[in-house]
Amino acid sequence: MRDVAFYVDDPAMTGAREAHRLLWEPADDDRQQLYVATCSCGGWEPGRKLDAHAVQEEFDVHMGNVQLAVHAAL
Repeated sequence: MRDVAFYVDDPAMTGAREAHRLLWEPADDDRQQLYVATCSCGGWEPGRKLDAHAVQEEFDVHMGNVQLAVHAAL
């Protein structure tokens, strides 16, 4: 794949960003704040509770894969 902008800055990802929204909510945990997360597309879910940083990192990987698919289809 050629060099492209990060998915949030990539004009080719406009529709995909609308279709793939991060949905997350707090999960009860006494030690630290953890979250359960999914993507609005229904195709991504970490399957475990994560801290906020890990949620964003894993969602970024998901969106990177979406970006690869979008550019492959261009």
